[in-house]
Amino acid sequence: MLIERKPALLGLILSIALQARAAEPTLSGRVVDDGGRGLPGVSVEARRGSFSGRTTTGAEGTFRLAGLAAGTYQVTFRLPNFASSVRRAVVLADGASVTLEQTLRLAANADVVVTGRRTFTNLADLTDSADLVGVADSATEGVVTPRQLEERPILRTGELLETVPGLATSQHSGEGKANQYYLRGFNLDHGTDLATFVAGVPVNLPTHGHGQGYTDIAFLIPELVSGIQYRKGPYFADEGNFSAAGAVHVNLANVLEQGVARLEAGGNGFRRGVFAVSPRAFGGTLLLAGEGFHNDGPWERKDDYRRFNGLARYSRESGASAFSFTLQGYDGRWNATDQVPGRAIESGLIDRFGTLDASNGGTSSRYSASFDWQRSGDSTLTRVSAYGLSYDLNLFSNFTYFLDDPVNGDQFEQEDKRVVTGLKASHRMLFELLGKPVDLTLGLDTRNDNIAAVGLYRTRQRERLETVRADRVVQTSGALYAQGAVALTEKLRATLGLRADVFRFRVTSFSNAANSGRDTDGLVSPKAGFVLGPFAKTEIYLNGGYGYHSNDARGTTITVDPTSGEPVSRVDPLVRARGAELGVRTTAIPGVQITAALWGLSLDSELLFVGDAGTTEASRPSRRQGVEIATYWAPFRGLTLDADLAVSAARFTDDDPAGNRIPGAVERVISAGATYDDPSGLFGGLRLRHIGPRALVEDDSVRTRSSTVLNVQAGYTFLGRFRLALELLNALNERSSDIDYHYVSRLPGEPEEGVEDVHTHPFETRSVRASLTLRF
Repeated sequence: MLIERKPALLGLILSIALQARAAEPTLSGRVVDDGGRGLPGVSVEARRGSFSGRTTTGAEGTFRLAGLAAGTYQVTFRLPNFASSVRRAVVLADGASVTLEQTLRLAANADVVVTGRRTFTNLADLTDSADLVGVADSATEGVVTPRQLEERPILRTGELLETVPGLATSQHSGEGKANQYYLRGFNLDHGTDLATFVAGVPVNLPTHGHGQGYTDIAFLIPELVSGIQYRKGPYFADEGNFSAAGAVHVNLANVLEQGVARLEAGGNGFRRGVFAVSPRAFGGTLLLAGEGFHNDGPWERKDDYRRFNGLARYSRESGASAFSFTLQGYDGRWNATDQVPGRAIESGLIDRFGTLDASNGGTSSRYSASFDWQRSGDSTLTRVSAYGLSYDLNLFSNFTYFLDDPVNGDQFEQEDKRVVTGLKASHRMLFELLGKPVDLTLGLDTRNDNIAAVGLYRTRQRERLETVRADRVVQTSGALYAQGAVALTEKLRATLGLRADVFRFRVTSFSNAANSGRDTDGLVSPKAGFVLGPFAKTEIYLNGGYGYHSNDARGTTITVDPTSGEPVSRVDPLVRARGAELGVRTTAIPGVQITAALWGLSLDSELLFVGDAGTTEASRPSRRQGVEIATYWAPFRGLTLDADLAVSAARFTDDDPAGNRIPGAVERVISAGATYDDPSGLFGGLRLRHIGPRALVEDDSVRTRSSTVLNVQAGYTFLGRFRLALELLNALNERSSDIDYHYVSRLPGEPEEGVEDVHTHPFETRSVRASLTLRF
């Protein structure tokens, strides 16, 4: 009897089990990026009390969680490179199935290999209701989109970096020379404490013939930029040399939505042409681009700046992997009108745009190859970047005229010829530690600069008369770093980092063997950051850390002044920096993003090699502090307004009768703009930049006056392909200086000891430029 009932009993048990199974709620859905593409490898966790269910999205970004009891769950989505720990509250009822569609936004510090020009739109375009709350790790970390770049009228390529709030640029010589950069109370000369990267390749050149950390981005084609990521302060373990004030990463597109052909023309001999396409090829995308450029400027001695740029980039995605291989080439030649003494203009000896040495100028070239590979796994991301470049510069300048050589004049040549190779690798992991989600990155960074010739020569009409100093330098550096971010609570996350750097210098002096030698140095730099929030669409940030910049290798082995022959002291190879910052970011007002920060930064010594003289100077310890406020407002679609204010105070911290002001340190930078893009095709924009007065000598007895420049752009897009634009640069025809210095120089007939004076390089006069762009 019992045997006969077994089939019925088994059926009943199976039926009850199936019904119970059917009553269990399920959670499924899809995770996508801002372009709607499915994201594989996303860690999905549904947590209710001590219970949690986990899964990972498949190739199309889909996921399914079963076996969950009814109740309210906190669902978390995590993926390397994307905003960490995105949470959603979900209520599951008995027998119910809930489907979610979740969009993940790129993190502000995302590593991106294969990008289009829309990659960073979701990070900064508030018209799409996106913001950096929950994405950034500091108040002064951010992203600039291609749209913001296109709508900005610019005089020169270097002004692309002025999209970083509080950063300003200027020029004191010919346009082919690298710009001067100003940020956080620094006159960064040509990039000493601002680390700059293009497509992952460092631009700063240590132990450079003209200036330490020399940063020339003339090889950059603006139409190819897919976004700019920036960070300020020494708070991030993956940033190393030259990043004490900040770091800027310029990303290049691999894929263009349409081909681009652009012609530009304007006053002062300005001509420019660009062509770029990105066809499918060999299973990937091949980006080809070229640029030709010419400009004379308003100078009596025409700059005749000729620049040619070329780029070829192959990129490919295959499942969880992506890579790109890039070739770039740049060649530039120019004449230069350097800064001139104010007394020469006031006496009528020369015009504001005149020169005292018409043979100044230079040539430069840069050819590079880089490879970038990235692979994502189950909650991991591995990236390897390798690069090599060949660089040349011959720069002819004359800043003191007839002070040192009354017969031949004081023109000198600075030479730099080098080959740079480097490798950077990182592995990023998402996991849980003591029940807390952790985002850990481990990395290494190596670089070698083989400088075959770095020299200083006395010249006349670009002909060498005497060697002041000529060297060969090999500078090698290596670093290991680790950085971990953990969500301590739902409203508090922390980031801790540690970086260890080692440098090796080898100098062979051809002009004086006493200045040859070797040196090594290293340091360890801890970093930390905390984020409180978000609450009411607001976050508060606290960051601190140690950083550094390297000194010129020649200063680490020098024993004899190459000019006077007197004994001199060597300098420390690495200069320690310490910084901290308290900031806030809010999007509580719809369409408005506001960030504010109080910051401080100290340097043990502003040591630098004076390339213009061939000697090393050990400057004094310093401290900088300030406040920065940045706003971005999109009142309605098509119109955006922005305004930035940066105020700082820079002081030497030791006692010296000369005074405690740091010459050239910027005290105030204001930038404001408005852009409008109408669906009818009309567009326009205004951009105002103000640089306040600053001390030129330590006792503040000589100061510059402020400068304010307004640029205007207007145009029309028609037939869906053509874009006609007009730019009015320096619209108010401001007669201010682009840069000022105070030092001793000598004109013909003046006393042998020379005359102290303010030396100025005027801002360019008002000019009009027109462009026609075809997209195909």
